[in-house]
Amino acid sequence: MRLDHFATNHYTARPAFIALIAVASACSTKASRVADTATAAAAAATPPNIPSPEPPPGVATSTMVRGAVTSVSATELVVKSDTSTATIKLASPVMVYGRAPADLSVVKPNTFIGVTSVRQADGSERATEIHVFPEDLRGLGEGSRMMTQNAAPGSRMTNGTANPSSGSRMSNGNIASANGNDIVVQYAGGSQTITVPPNTPVTQLKPLGRALAVGDQVVVLTTRNADGSLLASKVLVSSK
Repeated sequence: MRLDHFATNHYTARPAFIALIAVASACSTKASRVADTATAAAAAATPPNIPSPEPPPGVATSTMVRGAVTSVSATELVVKSDTSTATIKLASPVMVYGRAPADLSVVKPNTFIGVTSVRQADGSERATEIHVFPEDLRGLGEGSRMMTQNAAPGSRMTNGTANPSSGSRMSNGNIASANGNDIVVQYAGGSQTITVPPNTPVTQLKPLGRALAVGDQVVVLTTRNADGSLLASKVLVSSK
């Protein structure tokens, strides 16, 4: 799934959101929670000590690479974490996304979103952050799973399609109302009903408007080919 800044004082990444993929470095612990939204799915998909099934021979697989950019050209990107270095071939055109502050008015029915929520004493989920994805990133990190790294106890990450719950009324085409609303985040295989307070921080992933640069903290959405090489055309920048 783990983009910002992006950061304004209100939207500075909090230490609770980087669960999408393991944090790569001290710098990346401050990185975007949107990146976590993208990577939490991968981290939770396979239980500890249980190996992932090997893909059939010759079949490309998806993987996410997180770390700092150490080298970049028109055709190649090198990303270094604190444990390894990955060289990634870039397919043209490369889309580079960052996170911008937004509000609940952008969370409309059928929007693909990532929601960080915390379980309440009554068993309900209460949103603490919402990240809105562009259409070409629809499906990224889809699902719902508990967050175990750099997250408040009981935190959950849910990526899916936003819709109002049966008991809520959409206001002006979005979920913003004076008292907040419940939304149902629907994903393959299930859904999660989440209460959204009216002051819930919202960020929106948008094209960054600049090229990648050395020092950028990134999450790279790659395809691992049968020969082990990595190919990517979408990069999420979390910080520099």
